[in-house]
Amino acid sequence: MNTSSEFGRTLLLLLITFTSAACQAIDNPDAPDYLEQFRAQASSYELAINNKSQTTADMIVEYRGYIDFLEQALQLVETALEGSLSDSERALFFETQAKWQTYRQAEMSFVDSVWTQENFGSSASVSKLAFYSEILKSRIELLQTYRLQF
Repeated sequence: MNTSSEFGRTLLLLLITFTSAACQAIDNPDAPDYLEQFRAQASSYELAINNKSQTTADMIVEYRGYIDFLEQALQLVETALEGSLSDSERALFFETQAKWQTYRQAEMSFVDSVWTQENFGSSASVSKLAFYSEILKSRIELLQTYRLQF
């Protein structure tokens, strides 16, 4: 076999592989991109935390608003995803959500125990809120990614 023929076959195989993988990742290209919509909304809160806050008290207020937004966004995406699942899938989702809530509580307890005034001074409160918001944001992004498949 000559080298150009082998190269052509290899290139064709790579094209088929990558095209196939890309097609599997896009189930409904006409569906709204819920993940990007969420990220755009979240970024406005993140910008407010970083740009508007002049004091620790300002940051705490901004983070609390962000966490309220995240809590609402979590409820919305859970409800939307539930509606896309069959009865048996929904039962598994509820089980998974209960386990995630346990995980969330454990993470928050860890953060509360480590990020104390004694360990981190005046930045402890802001750090805790930042970690709490990250726990919520990562879960929402995962659920929105699931949702994109329907």
